[in-house]
Amino acid sequence: MKAYFLRRVLGRASVRGRTFLAVLSAALIFGVLLTAPTLRTADANGDDDHGAPPQSASKGASAAPIRTAERNVQTEAGHFKVRLRQTPTDPRAGEEAQFAVDLSEQVEGGFGGAGGMLPVEGATVTARVMTAAGQAVADKLATHAEAVGSSGVDYAFRSSGEYKIIFDARTSDGRQFSADFPVSVISAPTNWFFWLGLAALGLVSAGAIFGYYNSWKRDDAVTANVAARKTVPVAIAALVFFGLGTAALAYYAPPRERRAIAHLPPASASETSETAASSGDPALGGSGATITIPKESQLLFSIRTEPVAERQIAGGLKVAGTVRARPDAQAVISPPVSGRVLFNQGVTIGTGVGRGQRIGTIEQILGAPEQAGLEAQSIQLRTAALEQQARQSEQNALAQQARTRLTQAGRELQRATNLLEVGAAPRRRVEEAQTAVRLAEQEVASAEQQSRVAAQQVRVAQEGVASVDPVRTFPLVSPVTGIVSELKVTSGQQVEAGAQLMNIVNLTTVFLEAQVFERDLAAVRESRRASYTAAGIPGEVYRISESGDGRLVTIGQTVDSQTRTVPVIYEVPNPLKRLREGMFVEIAIDTTGSQTVLSVPKQAVITEQGRTFVFVFKGGETYEKRVVVLGAEGQDFYEVKSGLQAGERVVTEGIYQLRSTQPGA
Repeated sequence: MKAYFLRRVLGRASVRGRTFLAVLSAALIFGVLLTAPTLRTADANGDDDHGAPPQSASKGASAAPIRTAERNVQTEAGHFKVRLRQTPTDPRAGEEAQFAVDLSEQVEGGFGGAGGMLPVEGATVTARVMTAAGQAVADKLATHAEAVGSSGVDYAFRSSGEYKIIFDARTSDGRQFSADFPVSVISAPTNWFFWLGLAALGLVSAGAIFGYYNSWKRDDAVTANVAARKTVPVAIAALVFFGLGTAALAYYAPPRERRAIAHLPPASASETSETAASSGDPALGGSGATITIPKESQLLFSIRTEPVAERQIAGGLKVAGTVRARPDAQAVISPPVSGRVLFNQGVTIGTGVGRGQRIGTIEQILGAPEQAGLEAQSIQLRTAALEQQARQSEQNALAQQARTRLTQAGRELQRATNLLEVGAAPRRRVEEAQTAVRLAEQEVASAEQQSRVAAQQVRVAQEGVASVDPVRTFPLVSPVTGIVSELKVTSGQQVEAGAQLMNIVNLTTVFLEAQVFERDLAAVRESRRASYTAAGIPGEVYRISESGDGRLVTIGQTVDSQTRTVPVIYEVPNPLKRLREGMFVEIAIDTTGSQTVLSVPKQAVITEQGRTFVFVFKGGETYEKRVVVLGAEGQDFYEVKSGLQAGERVVTEGIYQLRSTQPGA
């Protein structure tokens, strides 16, 4: 019995021992894998001279490209140049980016180098970080001295996006100036080694707990509760192992990839970096300067280009104009008589009305003298009505008498006819009876006609009596279809005849009245195309052409004696009612005809010191700053007189970043 019990105990111990050894082996293997990157890093850096300057502290790190940019700051205190050096050129969220600024000042007659630019010594420099929209992110970041006139700052951006870093400098003699530079931050790639290691840690920890629990569970003499209690120490150890392993993973292999970036070299070394620029021709404001931008930076800066091509542009003559309502699409409502105005329910400013629609009434109330006269007139009319009623009764009586005589004459005719048939009366008696019947019929017709006339006169007299009323109403009717634009009185207000009650206007189609100088009339007469913009509708251009988007209505026949201008009127559709009467517009009348000219997009043109420039894409990573001469101006394009050729591509987006990179920007 003792031997049997000893074998069972040794068997369980061997099972649990094998489980523990398996867990320990897996932990050792995982520890080796986990420390391998550290060992490799230590081996790679084993020959480093840790007493060397900071820029050589990361011998294993690859030299990152350096972005350079310059700003010329002209203030009353002096002319300063701020040169930025940045690495990496594509900073990632959570990664520390290094910035250094070299400050120099233009000194007349100085001996510090070409152009008299001398380093600014002893300046206090602080940095600020803001989003591109102007929201503050970090303020008053302290900088460290890099060299004479040079200061540096390191900053880790928390999230990706568009930022700008601003350097505020204060010289030793109290002068202040600032310069800002754009910074594009991207998201760091995911480090899959961390997540794979985390999954392996979880599997090893869970496997250890499950295996140890099952080793006890297979013993028939051990219940589930006992097996769970026996497994608690192993579970705690596995969880501690999982926590320590996760912490080690996060330290040596964080969830996001981490780059080893060399320290920002001094200014002399950065002159040979990937991003470089030539100064160009100073006499032409830097025209001809070439700028090299790496492909990665081009994507970060969102640089876009468009080709220079022959286009038909609408431009040539810009004039100011005013929106006018069509004369036949507006009306002023006035009352025909004095009285109290009563508008229909719902009629107010902005209410739509139709042509011929009744929109209210005018109640005319007479005064005391007029009412007394009306009362006398009413009495006369009532008296006349009574007289007509008496006359109607008399005519009705005469008509009744005539009908009685007609009946008697008819009986007499019948009697004479009967006697004539038996030979008891002569024919002459029958003829006399017939004559008497005809006379009676005529009397009846005449009496009935007189009775009807009398009845009609009675009705007229009664209507005259009813029409005598101290209050009379007159309708207010809209003569046009439109919207009530102005309401000058309120319902129930007493108004005079001819007073303006409201204005109704229809702005579905409007007139644009432009004032053109008389010297430009010859060009305008030959033009049928134009375009216009309105300050109240920013960012939108509307065209006037013969295709149905508007038309030239007329050119005025009279020249204003003071301004020497002539009104030129265009008719344009306004379906959304965005153009309001009286609104100012800028009209560009096309005087180029149907010809096409070499043109460049407006957003590609920049102006510096009185000259116009564009950035020309030369291919690959090279851009050239070039001076151009412009001609006619359209709504979207400029005519190019010289400086560009058809087919060349100019930068239309990302110009701000190019200007910040070029010397003297």
